[in-house]
Amino acid sequence: MLALLPDAGDKAWAAVEESGLIRRAGRHVRFRHPLVRSAIYHAAPFDARMNAHRALAGALRDEPDRRAWHLAATALHPDAEVSAALERTAGRARRRGGYAAAAKALARAAELRPGRDDGARLLADAAGLAVYTGDLSWVEELAGRARARTDDPAVLATASLHVGRLAALTGQHTAGFGELAAIAGDLAATHPAIALDALAAAAVLRFYSGEESQRQEIDRLLPRLPAGPLREWARIVSDPFGGGRELAPRLPGLIAEIARAGAGGRPERLTALAIAAWVLDETPLAVRTFDEAVQSWRSAGPLPDGLGGVVALACFEYGRWDRAREVCAELGALPAASRLHHAVACAHAIEALIVASQGDTAAARTLADGALRLVDPLESRSVAVYAHRALTAAALAEGDYEAAYQHLRMIFGAGGDPVHYHASYPALPDLAESAARTGHHAEAIGIVERAAQVLARGGSPRLCGLVHRSRALLAEPEHAEPGFLAGLAAPALERWPFERAQAQLEYAEWLRRRRRIAEARPFLTAAYDTFRRLGARPWSERAQAELRAAGLDVDAATPEPCPASRRNSSRSSAWPPAG
Repeated sequence: MLALLPDAGDKAWAAVEESGLIRRAGRHVRFRHPLVRSAIYHAAPFDARMNAHRALAGALRDEPDRRAWHLAATALHPDAEVSAALERTAGRARRRGGYAAAAKALARAAELRPGRDDGARLLADAAGLAVYTGDLSWVEELAGRARARTDDPAVLATASLHVGRLAALTGQHTAGFGELAAIAGDLAATHPAIALDALAAAAVLRFYSGEESQRQEIDRLLPRLPAGPLREWARIVSDPFGGGRELAPRLPGLIAEIARAGAGGRPERLTALAIAAWVLDETPLAVRTFDEAVQSWRSAGPLPDGLGGVVALACFEYGRWDRAREVCAELGALPAASRLHHAVACAHAIEALIVASQGDTAAARTLADGALRLVDPLESRSVAVYAHRALTAAALAEGDYEAAYQHLRMIFGAGGDPVHYHASYPALPDLAESAARTGHHAEAIGIVERAAQVLARGGSPRLCGLVHRSRALLAEPEHAEPGFLAGLAAPALERWPFERAQAQLEYAEWLRRRRRIAEARPFLTAAYDTFRRLGARPWSERAQAELRAAGLDVDAATPEPCPASRRNSSRSSAWPPAG
């Protein structure tokens, strides 16, 4: 590049330096301001700019990506060779995780591709890469340009599919699901790979909305599509208790296989498998896989917006509350988030659940109410359930069990069925405790037993343990112990430290009231230690009171994390799925 500059003694240098626009520092040239470069470029005559681009392209033969862009700048008409060079540039950028750069290269390659159908295909591919930037307007623009150039049903469907993936995060889940399911049905016979992609995206919308008729439509379409991991993934996300757990033992091997394969396409595939692991309550595996996927995303730029909610939930359940709050804050701070109401609402609802558990009930209510204002509860049942779980946690923190129960009744329908097939079940113990303290035993027992019937067919050990806990809380005191012990017996319970500590505290409270003080103390101590580590102030105070009642001296002066300061620090460090 330096060879293209005038010699050091050339008179041109003196004139340029006198203008104040640039200065030389050894072999380097510095512009006074970045905008000076743009101003000089656009002020130059057209022929001069073309000659400069040609000269730079000639000097950059060892840097194919920069050379391709300079050649593209000189192309005034379609040019298949330059278009192909840009397409190769896009491929290299994509392998590095540079999705925005890859999408821009493909869009320019499409402009230079002689064939309209080929150009449309490139534009549709560019829209697919732009999805990972979270910029819905850009995805819509690229997809619209693709559709305007072709009548090819596969390209038209692919363009619509990419818009649907990101538009799902706006909250229009019913319409989006209908479009994606129609693509899957129309192309199942002729383009099964595209159809399967569409149905997998539709399964995400089924998770967001929790609509049962959508599960039935997915079940109708799945047999028409080719077998493989993606079809199994769609079934897991859409219906985790309907045979989805059969894939759980295979997940570690699939994840290890992708990790060994290298960077090409790895973040997206790792993310999909992490989501499957989380849905199936393989939480440690999900968190580890998310960590690896997130690191890959971050090396290239912002995460795709849809990823934030699931990452935050997995971290919350695994006891990494600070990390969960960071993800929520980053998701809400994205410039693209202004249109992605569902994604932002999900982040608010999950953060509300965390801060309520930490005792900041005012902040929790503000966040949860904000989440509910952003979405239609019938379109985004998952968000509505998370928000009401947060409001429940706030009421429990204040000892208002009647208010807690009323919020919990918003999580289970009038007949006792869950409002959301996945998000509702973890609230069962809260429902049971609130009911036991407010006289709603009969209604709560009916809800718990209906849940037990469903979960017995395919629920995870975690959820079955929550059913045992719930039964114990609702049982007559003399019959409660088997349920408490069954709830604590699962060897994997340490995967959910907050839930384990709650179970330990509840059993210890029962033991102390039965005057079995010595047996209660180890459970109380373990629960207290976990609550303090997590910063769950209302729960640590409750455990502290029980410890004192059990005759143990607890140092109340030991500092605890401050919920308010945590909230401020996480938002000051402000980040793509599907919450």
